[in-house]
Amino acid sequence: MAKAKFVLFGDSITQQSFLPAGGWGAALADRYARKADIILRGLSGYNSRWALFLLDRIFPTAALNPPVLVTVFFGANDAALPDRKSKAQHVPLSEYKENLQRIVSHLKGLSPSTRVVLITPPPIDVRGRQAYARYLTVALEVQISPNFLCRTGHLCG
Repeated sequence: MAKAKFVLFGDSITQQSFLPAGGWGAALADRYARKADIILRGLSGYNSRWALFLLDRIFPTAALNPPVLVTVFFGANDAALPDRKSKAQHVPLSEYKENLQRIVSHLKGLSPSTRVVLITPPPIDVRGRQAYARYLTVALEVQISPNFLCRTGHLCG
């Protein structure tokens, strides 16, 4: 019997989750040692739009052993300010929400038992990103299933 698979899917914050300084991915791998394989699919610099292009390659619908759990951690690059040098990473809020919904829909289509955990984007520079909070709010609005945990201890949906 194959081990359960947990896939960490996101941008550079996910990519760096195994840094020696005690990243959250490393902590998850330690916690589930011998119980699940933790697979890192962190894509530095990516936003939700670019992630859609790799969705089928990373998560093929015909997989014999789909992941039991997938974390989705995009939004920091999507919220890049459109008038700065990182403007190519910026994704308008409405598109960001649609992209998250498409990602979640694809992941839920892998298996009825696949659990999806959306991780909201963190604040970077509160003064420089006054509009940032809208990306956090939109990530919390994306419906995964009728009863899912969107924040620790709170049922949503």
